[in-house]
Amino acid sequence: MPNAPVLTPARVLVAAAALTVVGTLTLAPRALIRPFQERAIDAFFLVTERWGGFGLAYDSDVVMNVALFVPLGIAVAALLPLRFAPAAVLFGAAVSLAVETAQSFIPGRVPDADDVLHNTIGAGVGTVIVIVSRLVTLAAVRAGEMAARG
Repeated sequence: MPNAPVLTPARVLVAAAALTVVGTLTLAPRALIRPFQERAIDAFFLVTERWGGFGLAYDSDVVMNVALFVPLGIAVAALLPLRFAPAAVLFGAAVSLAVETAQSFIPGRVPDADDVLHNTIGAGVGTVIVIVSRLVTLAAVRAGEMAARG
């Protein structure tokens, strides 16, 4: 049932991996992550040019901050029952706040309050993806059950 708790080992592992990636990319010295960041930005703009260039109006840092937290929002929301899935947004905001606070102690890193907002938006997008997919699944299951009853 889509509303049941879904704490499977695989989902816990995916959530831990998403959290590890976020921690690594946001807390590593800039010199180490710069090549990854440049490739990701290049890929984003290559894709958006093929979709009519919609991404060209956005700051690449904003796009990266939102995109980085979407998988975390998905992974954490997938661990929670449907009614508690929105808590994944709060978790994303807490992780982002912790990251930005930690960045103030890392040479070469600069904390930014806007990053917390953009990261939280990313976690929210991921959470919405999970909620919508569960609601669609639930509706399909219920429709199938009603059709089976005749």
